[in-house]
Amino acid sequence: MSRERDRQDDRSSSKSLRSHDYLIKLRGIPYSSNKDDIKKFLYPCRIDTIHLFNNRVGSSGECLVDLESETDVKDALRKTNQFIGNRYIEIFRTTIHEYNFFIKHKGMISWREPVIRMNGLPYSCTMADVQNFFKDIAIARNGIYITRDMTDNALGGGYVAFVTMDSAYKAIDMYDQKHIQHRYIQLSPSTYDEAKKTITNDAYLNGKRFAGENDDEDKNKNNRRNNRSRQRSRSTSRNRRYRPVEHRHSPSISSRSRSRQSHDDSRRRSRSRSPIRRSSHTSIHNGEYLVKMRGMPYTVVENDIREFFPSSCQPVHIEIINDRRTNRPNGDAHIYFNTMDAVNEAVKNDRKYMGSRYVEIYFDSQCLSSSDQRRSKSNDSSHRSSRSPSQTKNDENSRSRSGSEDKII
Repeated sequence: MSRERDRQDDRSSSKSLRSHDYLIKLRGIPYSSNKDDIKKFLYPCRIDTIHLFNNRVGSSGECLVDLESETDVKDALRKTNQFIGNRYIEIFRTTIHEYNFFIKHKGMISWREPVIRMNGLPYSCTMADVQNFFKDIAIARNGIYITRDMTDNALGGGYVAFVTMDSAYKAIDMYDQKHIQHRYIQLSPSTYDEAKKTITNDAYLNGKRFAGENDDEDKNKNNRRNNRSRQRSRSTSRNRRYRPVEHRHSPSISSRSRSRQSHDDSRRRSRSRSPIRRSSHTSIHNGEYLVKMRGMPYTVVENDIREFFPSSCQPVHIEIINDRRTNRPNGDAHIYFNTMDAVNEAVKNDRKYMGSRYVEIYFDSQCLSSSDQRRSKSNDSSHRSSRSPSQTKNDENSRSRSGSEDKII
């Protein structure tokens, strides 16, 4: 009995020291299959070991088989597309690297595409570092992608596409938990779709950051649009309900409306002729005093401007100016304040630095300047002088009537 046990131990030790030169993989086996079913299917091939994990939940439907010779491998490959039960079986020749991957994950992962996800890359990592990391393994053309920020620093993640699945299994078996510079790298199986989604998402976010929009604004963009549309609908409904009645015989009201209309028209013309335009995510605010800023970084966002000013003079509304040709911030902004005291506090921050650039701040004017008021007064006087004597008499009579009515009441 002791001799038989020694022989069995010698056989098991010899199996463990095998190089697995005659490995094959069976794909598509039923979840209820056992080793006897595999032996019947591969008969008359001489089988050394069957590596089968009976994990019905989450199983990949694959198993690996160690055969004894090259002729057994050729005989097994002829049985591809034959059936076990009601399922046809695919048979492939495989390597020791795929065997190690299969044993490590206990047959729970079916990896079909030669793409590997990398985590833990250094911030200074380059494509040359990745190529040197995977020594003597064929990488596909344009098969390296490293996630980077706007300053071209690596963010720790990346993808590598290899030429064949054998190369991918070899890479993940030999170089997982190895070091690039001072950091060890984690490798995991991935797909082309996952890599494409990551590349598209990174390009979208970097484009938003370059245009001056931060992640918080990007996330709450839809909520802001909905709130603005609601406020507009409410304001229009209120204006329709409580629209004031304008008297035909009031020259001051008509002249004011004309002056305001001419002022709005002039602002529209100047806005259309200017080489810059406001960013699309801002709207006209009811601020009274306008302060202009110039020389800000091109990546500035609204939150950076609010942090630039102290808490005693926080702006009511901020408009970041975009260049018309590139549709990107040009370093200018319009800041609106409610009071003149806040304007004086804001102007004290002139020539202070925002990041690496100093900012110029200067007070422009109120939304309705004194020149506009003088223009409206001149329009009123000209309108009164242009009226005929008969109209003035009728106005005087109407005023006297209204005064008598007031006395009676």
